[in-house]
Amino acid sequence: MPTTADAYGSMTVLSIEPALTKAEADEFRRVAAAQIKAGGRWFILDLARAGLLDSQGLEELLWFQEQVEAAGGLIKVAGLRGHCRKIFEIVRFDKKFEVFENVHEAVKNFN
Repeated sequence: MPTTADAYGSMTVLSIEPALTKAEADEFRRVAAAQIKAGGRWFILDLARAGLLDSQGLEELLWFQEQVEAAGGLIKVAGLRGHCRKIFEIVRFDKKFEVFENVHEAVKNFN
């Protein structure tokens, strides 16, 4: 499954694997929307196992950010590596999202 959701205290960690591209976009949106509908407000996007991110994936991240912020929540991104890190920097998403080395660091920043 490309996107999984796990509770981590009052936060939800959405793990994306192996990529966030057009092929995985519907699954990501379904899982993310279900978590928001269930009352989730504090999210960490774990991209440590994501090896690819395309324009559709970036659009999904913007959609998710809009939905979470409209509900009064916050998203942090963790584990960016290789291609995904470069894409984030090129499109300046590292300025739109707080980025952390790993989930543990992102969790510590919520407290």
